[in-house]
Amino acid sequence: MSASEYQNITDNDRRCQDDPVTIGATCVAELAPNVFVLLVEVEVEVTGEEIEEVLVIRITPAQAAELIRSVGRCEIVGPDEIPTPAPGREVNLICAFVFGQNVFLVFNVETNRTDELVLVRVPLCPIV
Repeated sequence: MSASEYQNITDNDRRCQDDPVTIGATCVAELAPNVFVLLVEVEVEVTGEEIEEVLVIRITPAQAAELIRSVGRCEIVGPDEIPTPAPGREVNLICAFVFGQNVFLVFNVETNRTDELVLVRVPLCPIV
């Protein structure tokens, strides 16, 4: 390894440690049979303010099978199981997205040991 390659690696490491953008919780959700999405929480801390967003990326069943081994499955619950805060447990509603006849509310649930995304499946109201 040349000195310039080593310098580039150490510069990248330093930049990553000071980076205001980080990846938080990630998981794979199966929204319907053989319909998978990867959820990735992006956290940004700038000017003393924290921004949290979730990217929802459609993936193939083969990609899902491989990713589940490393990032795990998202917990999907019904509307009567909305996560609630408790001592030592912080819960934030990050976003919502629509798939089929459901809205999925995406909550970030954090404790001092875990950081995970929980999806709450809520049926859309039919138009009559």
